Amino acid sequence: MYRRASAGRKKVLGSDHQYTIKSFNDLALLLEIRKKNDKAEIAHQHAPEERGEPLRPGDADTPSSFSSTGGKPSSQNEHAEAEVASQPHHPQILLSVDSPAASLPVQRMHGEEEIMYRDALEAMESALGPEHQDTLNSMNMLGETLLDLKKYNEAEATIRRAVAGREKILGPVHRDTLISANNLAVALCKQKKHDEAEDMYRRALMGAERTLGRHHQDTLMCVYNLAGALHKQGWHHEAELMYWRALGGREKILGSGHRHTLWSVTKLGAILHDQGKHSAAEIMYRRAVADGVKYLGVHDGLTLKSVKCLAMFLQSRASTAPNKVPQSR
Repeated sequence: MYRRASAGRKKVLGSDHQYTIKSFNDLALLLEIRKKNDKAEIAHQHAPEERGEPLRPGDADTPSSFSSTGGKPSSQNEHAEAEVASQPHHPQILLSVDSPAASLPVQRMHGEEEIMYRDALEAMESALGPEHQDTLNSMNMLGETLLDLKKYNEAEATIRRAVAGREKILGPVHRDTLISANNLAVALCKQKKHDEAEDMYRRALMGAERTLGRHHQDTLMCVYNLAGALHKQGWHHEAELMYWRALGGREKILGSGHRHTLWSVTKLGAILHDQGKHSAAEIMYRRAVADGVKYLGVHDGLTLKSVKCLAMFLQSRASTAPNKVPQSR
């Protein structure tokens, strides 16, 4: 019904009429809700993996202080500011690469969202102008959807426009600007443009520290994302310091059993391993497994991921260990 209303109003009233824009907005919101429900259902069957991901206002995986009316397109700004929980990109729900068929419902949903956000953006640019806040909101959401569809080059171009517009209209440290800056960094990372991604993550971190303080959970998320970018570039020492900072803050604020804390433990194990600090790395990997079993359960996806990381570490260390010469009696 929403599709029919949107198509009909566009045909009769034009793409820039307020009722047409409202219809596109309602349909986009519906698609977003359906997508979340699909992801939540699939999450019970497949292991999650944490990664640098777009921040989504109104998403349960997005930091509450980064939420805003800018998360979804709206011609009248009628929707209330959504409350959002913590993340670090968090663990965002991912579908197992071992079960590609499970991703099809979500991929179809992303494709539908792309069409609707493109239509909404076109209508809003025509009716409201390219720098109106609602236009920029729709632009950011389209960029996020393009990220979900792995159209990284196009996502980068779209989100760059959102960053520039939001910085001009809202200022460089406004939460919506920080959201778009983080999303741009994700798009850059996915294209292996790690140096530029690092700059964007640092920008998001500086803004979060200024706006929220050094110890806020959303600031810690930015710390975690920056650590990942540094790790990918081989800047191991600074990456380790950032991971330690993220872990210490998350333990204090979220607790030892929170998924974000457990991901920080695992990532610390990885960075320590890469630096040849094998004893310290093993401690972290074993801790991730033990805490995963204790707080999440043996069959939880994150626990299973931690077990796999520990097994791979032990296998790697065993294969590189010097052969022991048996002593004669």
